Amino acid sequence: DNEKAPTHRVYAKSPRGHDIDVGGIWKKKNAEGKPYYTLSIKRLGYNANLGRFPGQDDSTLQSIIEWEPRD
Repeated sequence: DNEKAPTHRVYAKSPRGHDIDVGGIWKKKNAEGKPYYTLSIKRLGYNANLGRFPGQDDSTLQSIIEWEPRD
């Protein structure tokens, strides 16, 4: 098992209906040790964290919070 492997894979459908691996979701811990998830879409260079939207009380819903990678 690879500790750096994503906890979830992200797939899209091709025009012909084939599954295409386009990215992953990783579970990480913040400075306080609380878990959070980060999302990366390969070909788009898209990066985001998954978290609770402000004012949202439903813990089963996650918002996509986009961020730019640091150089």
